[in-house]
Amino acid sequence: MRYLFLVLLLIGSLYSNEKISIQLKWYHQFQFAGFYIAKEKGFYQDVGLDVTIKEIQPHINIIDEVVSGNATYGIGSSSLLIARNAQKPIIAISAIFQHSPSVLITTDPMIDTPADFKNKRMMISSDIYQSAQINAILQMYGISKEDITIQKHSYECKDLINGNTDIYSAYLTNEPYFYSKNNIEYSIFDPKDYGFDFYGDILFTSEEEIKNHPSRVKAFYEATKKGWLWAFEHIEETSKLILDKYNTNDKSLEHLIYEGQTLKKLAFDDNGKFGLLSEKKFKDIGKIYQLNGFIRSQCHCKNFLDPLNVTREKLKIGVLAKRGSEKTIERWQPLADYLNLNQDIYSFEIVPLDFEQIESYVHQEKIDFVIVNTMYYVMLDFKDGISRIATLVNNKGKNAKDLKEFGGVIFTTKNNDKIKILNDIKHTRFGAVDPRSFGGWIMGYSELQQHGIEKDDFELSFFETHDNVVHALLEGKIDAGTVRTDTLEKMAKENRINMDDIKIIAQKNYENFPYVVSTKLYPEWPFAILKHTDDFAAKLILPLLINMDKDAELLQKIDIAGWTIPQDYSSVNSLLKELKLPPYDHQKITLRDIFDQYKVAIILIGLAFILILLKFITDIYKNILLKQYNKRLNSEVRHRTKELNVANRLLKKLAQTDSLTGIYNYRKFIALARKYFSIAKRNKTPLQVISLDLDFFKNVNDTYGHQAGDEVLKQFTQLIQNILRQSDIFGRLGGEEFSIVLQNTSYEGAITFAEKIRTKIEETPILYDSQRIHITVSIGIAQLSDEKDIDELMKKADIALYKAKNQGRNSVVIDQ
Repeated sequence: MRYLFLVLLLIGSLYSNEKISIQLKWYHQFQFAGFYIAKEKGFYQDVGLDVTIKEIQPHINIIDEVVSGNATYGIGSSSLLIARNAQKPIIAISAIFQHSPSVLITTDPMIDTPADFKNKRMMISSDIYQSAQINAILQMYGISKEDITIQKHSYECKDLINGNTDIYSAYLTNEPYFYSKNNIEYSIFDPKDYGFDFYGDILFTSEEEIKNHPSRVKAFYEATKKGWLWAFEHIEETSKLILDKYNTNDKSLEHLIYEGQTLKKLAFDDNGKFGLLSEKKFKDIGKIYQLNGFIRSQCHCKNFLDPLNVTREKLKIGVLAKRGSEKTIERWQPLADYLNLNQDIYSFEIVPLDFEQIESYVHQEKIDFVIVNTMYYVMLDFKDGISRIATLVNNKGKNAKDLKEFGGVIFTTKNNDKIKILNDIKHTRFGAVDPRSFGGWIMGYSELQQHGIEKDDFELSFFETHDNVVHALLEGKIDAGTVRTDTLEKMAKENRINMDDIKIIAQKNYENFPYVVSTKLYPEWPFAILKHTDDFAAKLILPLLINMDKDAELLQKIDIAGWTIPQDYSSVNSLLKELKLPPYDHQKITLRDIFDQYKVAIILIGLAFILILLKFITDIYKNILLKQYNKRLNSEVRHRTKELNVANRLLKKLAQTDSLTGIYNYRKFIALARKYFSIAKRNKTPLQVISLDLDFFKNVNDTYGHQAGDEVLKQFTQLIQNILRQSDIFGRLGGEEFSIVLQNTSYEGAITFAEKIRTKIEETPILYDSQRIHITVSIGIAQLSDEKDIDELMKKADIALYKAKNQGRNSVVIDQ
């Protein structure tokens, strides 16, 4: 019996859940609700994890706890970046809260703006990231540390009421509840309202955990995310659970519910996504830490932020493997890497698919996007409603013109004297890629048909990939074959064939087209989105696809010239209808067909003839309906193509302009600024960057409302546009921050121009709802000297702008 017990114990240990722990940063409260729910609802158990949730203890350093292995995971703040910069082996997995709940609060009615903090007492915590936010606000308003009295935090809400301090660092989830409950008027100063938007809680772990247990990390995060989403959907029920089992903070149910409702507003990004970490946002945070002296170098976040991509939504791009799976991965993986690097929401994966798999993967929604030949696109659009969002640009033509079309090439060996023209292909062995390959069969077949050659006139074999067709010819398995244009040239470039061994049949010449070709040209492959895929994903990646032409190294890896707006595919529809191929594969029944099929019955039985005649008339009627259907279909295709072109023009505009003011957005402005910078460097011509920031813009929003604030930004923009030259570029960098790049202007002229803007803004009130709103602007100017890139020059302009702010605003400061 004892041995049986030991055996059962051993078996039980084999099937027990993995024991891990998470160290919280504070005492139990709704701030950590997702972890409680994941544990209590069995989400952790479902993925084989036994999780211990550790409440904070005095003198515990959470980072050291995780690095040493005393805790598997921890909850930190944006200051994790400082520890990482100090070589701590930690990894940020996910942002529980996209925005920090840390704010400054006061009950003093005389404190309206941060400018009023001067000569006041401020009670703040020792948390580095919070003090960095506060220091940034103080610097913005020209207040030094000597201008305020810093007090050690007491964590007693009553200190403000009792007059023990003037300004108090607080959490949106706690102190506002207390003051509202006691009918005490208060004002909140939220750092993100001033452009200092830090993360709240961040889930992190050690490099060792990431390296040795990647599957466990993914499972833990997915269960945790499930817990948080459940908690936010059931705030009251979650609050009751915390009250019963985790309420060491002794909060009331009402307070826990308030806390949950407040945190829900901070947890999701502007697109409603949970958990995402943005490299750009961390770099912005890093700049603030750098200005405060907490770190010395810029943020390098590549291996620090979610290296396993656990927070990103997985999206699969199916690619027709025209040259086999291995070649497809080798060619298209850089595209996935590029998309993953340039946005923080999705994780893209390349899925190579052969001709047999494409249709089923689309129909069963196993992929989210597809890069496929044009014939397949038309068929899948008809059957499954996929929509093209971009068209491939396949390198450049002879005169550096984008190639948006491709064709088919028919060829034989150089020493084959029996095949010189297309008619010589009769009674030979002919090779193609697949019955569904547009460039590797359909185009070539159309060309053969036009010369009176049918499939029965030769022995046809299919070889699955374009490369296989070429090898079959050179190995003597076939006498002639067809593949898509550029296949022969690419194989020759890879030293896999010698073009001198190949003879092209019925070669055609097109202006600027660099490849050997035997057929007409048709639109290149589309990048298409499936019907079930979120349109937001298409809107996000379309600008990235269009802007790929700026990354020469990436384009060289993929061996393309980039992507362009969707092309007109009506010529493809026409060809498929002509050849009666899907989706136009309905065959018209002729009188000859009927006679051949029913010849014996017609001769023997007259009645059968009448019945067959009736059937023939019925089929004629069906074909009339089919033609009408095809006519409607063509009309719908043209209408849909027109709508898509309009939509893509709109998308292109949205990708370049700021939706509120109509001027260039940050991305487009920086792209143009880099070009101006390069031209000025190359030609040694003057270049100035002007940074502009509206003074006390928050007061406008607080006094007149956000709609008035939007109107101020629009009229401010228009006033400046009326002054600008056509050669100047003007962009909105975010909030009330703007920038102008001047070229071929003297330094004195730039100063005069900036002063003209300042005066114009000061003298021109903004008209809104019968009110006159007076605003001013602070301006910084930097002139190109020995800067390496536009970022350095813009940074100098920003420094000058901050000096203008510190000198009292409504002024122009020149970088010295």
